[in-house]
Amino acid sequence: MWIILALVSAASLAVVHLTDKRLLDSHLPNLSTLYLWIAFGLAVYIVGALAIFGIPTDTSFAYVAAAIGSGLALGVGFALLFVGLKIGEASRAVAIAQSYPIFVALLAVPLLGERLSAIQWSAILLVVLGTMVISLPPSTRRWSDLKPSKGTPALLGCGVFLGVGFFAAKLALQESSFPTVFIYQQLGTLIAFLPFCRPAVCRQLLGAMKNREAVGLLVVGEGLLPLVVVAGSLQATNLGPVSLVTAFLATTPLFVFVLATLLSQGRLHLMEEVISRQALLVKLASITMIVLGVSALGFF
Repeated sequence: MWIILALVSAASLAVVHLTDKRLLDSHLPNLSTLYLWIAFGLAVYIVGALAIFGIPTDTSFAYVAAAIGSGLALGVGFALLFVGLKIGEASRAVAIAQSYPIFVALLAVPLLGERLSAIQWSAILLVVLGTMVISLPPSTRRWSDLKPSKGTPALLGCGVFLGVGFFAAKLALQESSFPTVFIYQQLGTLIAFLPFCRPAVCRQLLGAMKNREAVGLLVVGEGLLPLVVVAGSLQATNLGPVSLVTAFLATTPLFVFVLATLLSQGRLHLMEEVISRQALLVKLASITMIVLGVSALGFF
């Protein structure tokens, strides 16, 4: 069951990322307006969960702190991902950010007593190589031209924070119920985005929402679908081992790659992905390395 939940979350997250890319490229004046909308959505999630489940009372302060810390780390991680999305192509940005299973595994070794085999360490190197390849500019033809894109530092930071966030969620779930962790985790994520809730940003967001397409993308792509992602990934983490769950969640680049390529062609042209033969081969090879690497981390 947790495998299905993880894959559904990964596919849904791919649609969310592409929605964010479309919003940032065509409808929103800056990142702050997107962060403000996310904060509003998180507040709705929290109020709705409190109305359904009531105020949580089934956990200790330490595990509350772990759940809030999980949300805070995830919030910072996704904020860094949006920076990468704003700067570059969606498929490349999302793929570079998928290094977080590595950090989950590295945290699990000293803190949970887990061990990594030689195959798993090799998988870590494979993921790192994959992120290096996919961060190359489309025009790169020689290894001597290898250099990170402008958004690579933010995206690597995203991987670190997402890894900490998923790991902390697993810690919180060891004692707390799913609704409790969900509420406190969303509270932590809301804290990460609260600094952007300013009057000037509110006016900018209201101005952007005069466009019908923008409203639809915000409500569905950054309103309803993120709830599927959050609830699905958290429940998958609750039911399965976190190293395996994050490995399946890291298949998101495959869904982004397929959808972004389709949406960049023909009359649709909703994405600005480079779809030359060379670019497609590089992206496919690098994404394959990343997915194989994170899968090996979970299966071996």
